[in-house]
Amino acid sequence: MATNLFGDYPKISYTLDDGDSEQVVVDIFKRVVLSKEFQENISYFETYEVLQGETPEDVSYRFYGTPSLHWLILMVNNVIDPRFNWPLSEDALYKNTVAKYSSDTAVFAINRALNENDNQVETFFILTEDSTHKNPKRLIINSSDSNQVDTFLAYKTSEEINRFESNYEVEQNKNESYRNIKILKADIVDDILTNYKNVLAQ
Repeated sequence: MATNLFGDYPKISYTLDDGDSEQVVVDIFKRVVLSKEFQENISYFETYEVLQGETPEDVSYRFYGTPSLHWLILMVNNVIDPRFNWPLSEDALYKNTVAKYSSDTAVFAINRALNENDNQVETFFILTEDSTHKNPKRLIINSSDSNQVDTFLAYKTSEEINRFESNYEVEQNKNESYRNIKILKADIVDDILTNYKNVLAQ
């Protein structure tokens, strides 16, 4: 059943020195995708919720008995780069968030405001004098209610603000949105792989 992602790709001649020499390399610009009609036929798929820390290779082994069909899992779900479009472990998510927002302290800084329906509310946050583009420091309103945490001062321009969401929460929600995926049913995988090879050979 298993097939290597690039093993069936066509080879092309390529030069890096203006034609003085040539190398035979894999044509990585060749791409195979599932048709829209196929993708929308739910009878070919089942749904799966990716477990914490589970990789595409793990899911491939779980459903197909081999990790080598991880690329098929990604292709079915239109995942171009699993570093960004695949659910990360909590540790990896935190590290990525720190890298994205430049510091540990920025991870839990307020990112956006939401209304009671969890829709984003357009706001203009008030910044301190020492705020910079890379390090936006927002003014904080000290809450008079001891049961509530302090919040950032912002002008709202639309619906009522119900709560604020930190950078980490934004990235966490995005991460969770990748967790439910489609799995190609095992009994048709062989047919798909055969068609895949035929298309690449054209």
